[in-house]
Amino acid sequence: MELEKNKLSINQIIAQKLDTAICEGDCIVPDIKPDIFSIITSSGIVNIYKKEVMDGKVRIDGAVNTYTMYIAEEEGKREIRSINYVLDFSQIINIENAQSGMIPEIQTCLKNVEARMINERKINVKAILNLDIKLFTNTSEEFITGISDIKDLQRMDKTIIVNSLIGTEKTKAQSKETISIDSTDNLAEILKVNVEIVNKDTKISYNKILAKADTKLKIMYLTDDGRINNVFVTIPVMGFIDMKDISEENVCDMQYDIKNMLIKPNGVQDHSIYAEIEIEITASAYENKEINIIEDLYSPSRNLVFEQKMVRAMQNISNYNGIYSIREKQLLNIGDEKVYDADVKVDIENYRILNDEIQISGNVNIVFIHSLNNMQDIGTSQMQLPLDYKMSCKGMNIDSNVKINIDIPLQDFAILPNGEIDIKIDIQFLVKSSSEIDINKICEIKEEECNSNNEYNMVIYFTKKDDSLWKIAKEFGSTIDSIKKYNELISDEIMPGMQLFITKYVGVNG
Repeated sequence: MELEKNKLSINQIIAQKLDTAICEGDCIVPDIKPDIFSIITSSGIVNIYKKEVMDGKVRIDGAVNTYTMYIAEEEGKREIRSINYVLDFSQIINIENAQSGMIPEIQTCLKNVEARMINERKINVKAILNLDIKLFTNTSEEFITGISDIKDLQRMDKTIIVNSLIGTEKTKAQSKETISIDSTDNLAEILKVNVEIVNKDTKISYNKILAKADTKLKIMYLTDDGRINNVFVTIPVMGFIDMKDISEENVCDMQYDIKNMLIKPNGVQDHSIYAEIEIEITASAYENKEINIIEDLYSPSRNLVFEQKMVRAMQNISNYNGIYSIREKQLLNIGDEKVYDADVKVDIENYRILNDEIQISGNVNIVFIHSLNNMQDIGTSQMQLPLDYKMSCKGMNIDSNVKINIDIPLQDFAILPNGEIDIKIDIQFLVKSSSEIDINKICEIKEEECNSNNEYNMVIYFTKKDDSLWKIAKEFGSTIDSIKKYNELISDEIMPGMQLFITKYVGVNG
């Protein structure tokens, strides 16, 4: 017999694990900086150098670029200073099913950075990262779609649509900018840096993906006369990824990782800061592929033997985009003090998947850095706003797998005369949804000698629970059409306890 086959490239989720990485180190205050009196706040930016899948484990190499602001005391005078310290880390996560060659999808979220004063010349810096790890494997599976030379072949067909992986490719992009500051500011040192990649967009043309985004930088700096200022800049990011056979109809899953960064002041007379950020962009592209497979088969006249195995594949991959806007006024309770900076962090505590939508709940945490004692000192105040967002996701259902990414394209705060702060925040939720399907795959088919001694012409059979005409016909070597004809059935539906007359099949061998 001749078998007709169709190949399908399948991306399967092999393993998923949530883990935590903790990296810390002791930092000595540079000789050119004054002693530490007290620590104000710490923040950081994650750099991912390398992700590697090995047998039984995953390794992630990177660093957290930290900034610790502190109050310095020198000759009885207090001032604001900062220490930039890089925490290198190499985290190994044990995952039983991991194998070399698998495709990693790793989301890294910086949960917290804290600095602890050991003495006036030394601090301990600790960063906690949340890791969401998924491992995929890409296999090429052959499915039997047809058999020739068997004229009485009975087959159970099923048409399925799966997401066939076209490919996964990477590219590197760089954001470079010389950032001008106020010409009256002689920059003494950089106090704090925030980096966000926002406004992500993808364009697909023939065999190429254009990835576009913006790198938003917020830099707080100290002038030589003791003033604190901020500078904001948006730097476009663009990268081209070559991928064979991709077209506009395909779905792309994009991931942006900061690999390296350099932020440094230029000469005092330049009144500028040099910024260079290297970003790795990873694209996985999928196409919807319809395939007609044979789930089960038999021949009433020939003894066909085959094995079956279950293959799990992804389907219904979709990307959704929604904006949650906060527009409200809150009392900050800092009097007439000056706000220097505000950091916004979104903590998702729970999400609930409904049909055609997802409900996300959690908190929006804001940390304000502001002056104290009529600008003689500096401190922080925290504010927490509830998050409850219902986002439309047409086609999503309760069995969907989801991945949620967050961008914050807008953060704007204005201090009002009555002590309130006018808050404007836009939170962009980028949701990827997918589902999985188990495919009953028939492997190679063989024909063996038929040893059946059934000489019946007709069998009377009483149906049982979970019976189907297919099962009954296959068991007795008949056909569905024959059973329906002799029992005057107008559909394939049967009920338990029905009496069926099953006649011996008489056909022509192929």
